[in-house]
Amino acid sequence: MPRYFFDVQSGSGLICADFQGLECRDDTAALAVAKHGAGFTSHEDCARNPQLARYRFSVTDAAHRLLFTVPFTELEPEPPKSPRRRRPSAH
Repeated sequence: MPRYFFDVQSGSGLICADFQGLECRDDTAALAVAKHGAGFTSHEDCARNPQLARYRFSVTDAAHRLLFTVPFTELEPEPPKSPRRRRPSAH
């Protein structure tokens, strides 16, 4: 699987470089990861801390070529977890 890197930037430059990256199926999957905070932050964090509104992810491929950016203001909330279904008990 391809590796993508999710650097955090502000208007004044790099805040946090992603040296490990994450494996994603393709660009579409990497975009979805970025829109859900890439394990760095969340929609809820951004709602609580207005300073994060100035930040964005710069998503690059394994060769560190810029693919797209995702402003933290566009992060999406995590979908609610569906409750686990319990198996019917055998009587």
